[in-house]
Amino acid sequence: MHEYKLSVKAIREGQPRAYADSEYEYEVEAEGCNEYTVKDFCTRWLKPCKQTRAEWNEKDANSYFGGYYEFSKISENKYRYYKKEPYTG
Repeated sequence: MHEYKLSVKAIREGQPRAYADSEYEYEVEAEGCNEYTVKDFCTRWLKPCKQTRAEWNEKDANSYFGGYYEFSKISENKYRYYKKEPYTG
């Protein structure tokens, strides 16, 4: 049995002002798991998103309104997860 310990710190959540895109940013500290597991947790459970910034297509409505995520390692066992959801009115 594997035991994972994830600690999530919310940096920002929601719209910064009226009629703006929603932005979510988290710092995730992980113990007992690798980068793939942390990324999977973020994109499937923390704030689900299926496409990266590179895959996001502003000219395709399905892609555009799905938003995008960015995931990066910022130090040993610490990661940054960012998700953007376009404003839909």
